[in-house]
Amino acid sequence: MSLSSDLLVLLDDLLLLSPEEAARAVGDAFADLQWQEADESEINAVATAYLPFLHKTAMRLRASLRQSGLPLNDTARGQWRALLRLYRYAQLLLNLVLTALHEQEDERSEYLVRIHQERVEWAIRTLLDGYRVYVDVPRSLLVDLHQLVDLARADLADSTPSGWLSIHRHYVAFLTLAVVNPYGLTPEELEDGYDCLIQLGELIHLSQETPSATSRFIDLSGKILPHVALTPRASMASAGVFLDLGRLYEPSSLDGLPTQCRTTIYGLLERLQFYFSGRTPRSAQTPATAQSSLISLGFISAHHRLERLEHPDMGDDLSLSLAGLDWEGLEQPIRGGVRPLAAEPEFKMDIRNPRLNEELSWEGVHGAPESRPAVVRSSESWDVINFSAQGFRFHWRLAGNSHAAVDDLLLAEFPQGARDRPNLVLGVVRWVRHMDEDLKTIDMGVQRIPGQMFASYARDARTAGAGWSKNWPIIVLLDDQARPSRAVIATALAIEAQTLLVLRDGHEVRLQLGAVCQTGQDFLIMEVERVDA
Repeated sequence: MSLSSDLLVLLDDLLLLSPEEAARAVGDAFADLQWQEADESEINAVATAYLPFLHKTAMRLRASLRQSGLPLNDTARGQWRALLRLYRYAQLLLNLVLTALHEQEDERSEYLVRIHQERVEWAIRTLLDGYRVYVDVPRSLLVDLHQLVDLARADLADSTPSGWLSIHRHYVAFLTLAVVNPYGLTPEELEDGYDCLIQLGELIHLSQETPSATSRFIDLSGKILPHVALTPRASMASAGVFLDLGRLYEPSSLDGLPTQCRTTIYGLLERLQFYFSGRTPRSAQTPATAQSSLISLGFISAHHRLERLEHPDMGDDLSLSLAGLDWEGLEQPIRGGVRPLAAEPEFKMDIRNPRLNEELSWEGVHGAPESRPAVVRSSESWDVINFSAQGFRFHWRLAGNSHAAVDDLLLAEFPQGARDRPNLVLGVVRWVRHMDEDLKTIDMGVQRIPGQMFASYARDARTAGAGWSKNWPIIVLLDDQARPSRAVIATALAIEAQTLLVLRDGHEVRLQLGAVCQTGQDFLIMEVERVDA
């Protein structure tokens, strides 16, 4: 196959294929080419034709992938692998174009800037794709990004400072998003956060000097993910830099930003406070024997289960008919460990050597271990890893029809309860991450909601006397004096009513809604005050 003819003709056929099939076909076609024998004009012709196609194909994959549930199904996993392939093919073409450009005596600075920008942007977007589907991003991809930025600095910092500053803003914006713990952000928060942080890139600094109180360590070797590297190990301090975020907390730092961006940045800065203020001790959960427990995920599911615990004699037809699709139907999950994740095959790009050799594996598998059969486990297997007053972390092997998402409400029943009743813990899922080889087990972090609670139903106080309806489930949280202090309600109810009538022990309780404390998946946690007592 020649670069000048057959490869360009193939592009018409690729337009008829699905994105996954097109990614494989591009890899097969590129593998048959003798890139070393191509001249500059042929490389430029292929790059001009294929780079826009690769970009559009990636956009099609992202539009579909962001709608995927958790755990990922086979289709979504294939889309993620296709994005990794497209990244490699785009970097190959950009690498070749950059090498040819360096060989010219009269380098065009604006073209040089654009090539470096595209290389860095491809790396960042692919990393964000991994975060969006909550999988561990390949370590080599992080190393790629650091090296690509380093090469851009060497090429542009002196000759084209404005071009280098643009790349630097995108780089530090991504690093800031990465240290916040991207596995605790929704896809929309990731996208909005990255776009807004780019506008604040000049306030974020990288330094190898002594860190300040608002600095985070960035491991350039990729061995420690940014959100995990709280402090550098003694043997690794020279292998990284410190990301100083102190200026983001200055009162005037957000002046001039649109209102939506200010709200987004405030949320990210609040999350960052966790890393700067320290954490409370956590205890590992290592029981000697297996214990049966139950986890209900989702607002409707948690409400349904809590209602059944408070009224065990209620008819099944009465409550189950109200549970809806949110109810998982899990019974007696079994504790157990999970097999560690076998990471995606590494595909480290040879960034410092722009000419590729014949040993390149177009599927990105260099000495990858042989696939091993998955451990067969119950679809309801789960294991608490650690527990504290603020929350807990656990591994859950979900069934294929299960769902999990950041900001879901969760009710956990632990066996050591007082008065023969399970020890109930209500919380909100704050981060999720795939952790095993077949992407079925989810690593979850849950923030606890303190206080006693009861499940009931609410209606608009303006409908008094119209009879009770169970259209609006509500979970009321009580303070130390057993007074209603907060409530978990459906978002739609908060829009319709400001004063609620809540049924408890056969009596109506009138609650006035106050400020919103937290937002979740189709629910709000709001302050409430009893106004009829």
